[in-house]
Amino acid sequence: MTTNPHVLPAADLIDAVMRRAAADPAVDTAAVLDDAGLLTRPDPFATPGRRRPGPSPAAVAALVECRKAKAAADLAEPEVAEMPGEPAVTAAYGEVRFVVRPQSLDDWRRWTQALGVHDAQGRAIGGALVARFTYRGVRARLVGEGVPALLGEALKSSARGPR
Repeated sequence: MTTNPHVLPAADLIDAVMRRAAADPAVDTAAVLDDAGLLTRPDPFATPGRRRPGPSPAAVAALVECRKAKAAADLAEPEVAEMPGEPAVTAAYGEVRFVVRPQSLDDWRRWTQALGVHDAQGRAIGGALVARFTYRGVRARLVGEGVPALLGEALKSSARGPR
């Protein structure tokens, strides 16, 4: 036999439901068990001698970083709303992300100067250029969609020389 003290009361309730004529015995049985509080799982840490573990220091630090990034992103949105390139500012994983679609290299330069990006060269990933920097004390990245194509056009026109 089981050591669970709820088995016999549950069996009695099920037996009572099965004896009466019910439209849906399974649903009626589940409702009766729920009303009796037998469908809830007991808290394993409610047992004497068992303590709920506290949050790890790494989890606490990550939470702090995420909150800082969210606050920085919230402050950045109105600041960059008038900038060129349809800016989208988000925060995730303790980092602020600025995604822009500049129409020219001048727009890209304006973004890098406004945000204080020293890594203006960045790294091309697919059709975007990603520059990492620090914004308001938080890790950040500026993603310029279409910037590699703009750079390619500029290189082609400079290779042709002035006409």
